[in-house]
Amino acid sequence: MQDERGGFEGQLRPTAARFQALDGLRGICALLVVLFHAPVSGAVYESSFFRHGFLFVDFFFVLSGFVIAHAFHDSLRDKRNGFDFLRGRLFRVYPLHLFMLALFVGFELFLLLTRGPGDAFQGGNDPVALVHNLLMTHSFGVLDTLGWNYPSWSISAELLAYGLFALVVVTVPRALLPIMVLCIVAGIVVIGAAEGTIDTTVGYGSLRCLMGFSLGVIVRLVLWPRTEQAVPADQGLVWTLTELAAVAMVAVFVTALGGTILSLAAPFVFAFALYIFAHEGGLVSRLLRSKPAIYLGLVSYSVYLTHAFVISRVENVATVVAGRTGWEIFSTGLDGKRLLGATEGQALLALGLIVLGTLVLSALTWRFVERPGMALGRRLRERQARTARVERTLAGGARLSAAD
Repeated sequence: MQDERGGFEGQLRPTAARFQALDGLRGICALLVVLFHAPVSGAVYESSFFRHGFLFVDFFFVLSGFVIAHAFHDSLRDKRNGFDFLRGRLFRVYPLHLFMLALFVGFELFLLLTRGPGDAFQGGNDPVALVHNLLMTHSFGVLDTLGWNYPSWSISAELLAYGLFALVVVTVPRALLPIMVLCIVAGIVVIGAAEGTIDTTVGYGSLRCLMGFSLGVIVRLVLWPRTEQAVPADQGLVWTLTELAAVAMVAVFVTALGGTILSLAAPFVFAFALYIFAHEGGLVSRLLRSKPAIYLGLVSYSVYLTHAFVISRVENVATVVAGRTGWEIFSTGLDGKRLLGATEGQALLALGLIVLGTLVLSALTWRFVERPGMALGRRLRERQARTARVERTLAGGARLSAAD
């Protein structure tokens, strides 16, 4: 669900700027996933919209397919630089994933030293799951449950989607669209039969990702080129109403159908909304292009990967405070889940701490983990390019000498 800044040579930078509204939308959806995962009582827990917030991960998949196809399809097809593409993607997603995984491992080591082996590296945080998280294979159906930095399952799935996209475009580009359609159909049939809803992660998470990613690729390569011209200024009101209708459609769909088998249609709903907002023709798009929204989109990958750690630490602190003071801080949901907040005020305070902590940590990880990781990838690429140029020059000189 990461943005595509820091790509590699061949990225279509002149046209990438027109999708600023999608950057803002990405940031908002990242926050909605935080609210979905936040274990707080009250309005958030009771709202069907927030309880079905897992669907916004499917927006990330559709957006990823759309932007990847926009930025890299032509370069991959013409230059056949699949290795460069995959290396760029890896340096985009892996440094933050590794950093957050290290934080989780550090906490487990703390538990091991303070409580003993019975309370550390257990359940979904066992060593086997750690290996799969390190290898980014934890969405391939090899684990029984989420663990460690649990949102990262979707990043694992996206890496598979990147690999399939690059492989097809480089080797058989004409087969790309049929293969994308096949991924969508397979996802609907298999996930629908096995799960009954689209809410699958470590089981069929990779196929779920391929569904949304493939649809995003199709929207970009089939629909978008026909309507890429700028929206006329006198159509602003029409586009504003269209954008509001798209927002309402998403809200109603998530609220009413998020827990049913019809949730399998989520990628199509998000694809329609993405197509509308990619035109940036209305007032809602203008708001999504505001500086706060753009910044939220900029750090959205960090928001997505840091919030689970922040939530766990807020729960830890609340547990210690409740134990030492005797205050009633936790409540129990209808599903038996332990929730932060015995009152609405406590729940709002906990939610505020989670969101604020996530935003602060995200600003730091964007600055000190994501950006350096992308810079390292660029330096390695440039060094390899320089080495290749030198080798070609030397080879050319050697041929001239031989001819003399």
